[in-house]
Amino acid sequence: MAEQADPDADNALAAWTAVLDMLEMAVHAAERTLKDPLGPLSAATGSVAEPRPEKRWSPPSLSGPVPDAARRRAVALAAAQERVALRLEEARVGVARQLQAVSSVPGVGESSGAVYLDVNG
Repeated sequence: MAEQADPDADNALAAWTAVLDMLEMAVHAAERTLKDPLGPLSAATGSVAEPRPEKRWSPPSLSGPVPDAARRRAVALAAAQERVALRLEEARVGVARQLQAVSSVPGVGESSGAVYLDVNG
């Protein structure tokens, strides 16, 4: 006699799989940003690529722990998120250093006075 599938377990696995899919897409998007910070803005002039705002993620309400069938994937995803978070922090620190260097140059960011050019000369 074949075992019957547990509909609650199947629903829980499907819900967790959908959440893991979303989180993996977010990790891949962050990795793409790290590789090409300008994204579509760095495309050639006249390109049809336009920047798209990312949708803000809000945590779903899942009941129960991660099913055993999704546990390995969830652990791997958590490790990938940690790696990307560290790389994003390194990039943020690098940008902060660059901004500090630029702001230390006299006259940068200050409004300049009027400049007149003598064309008759």
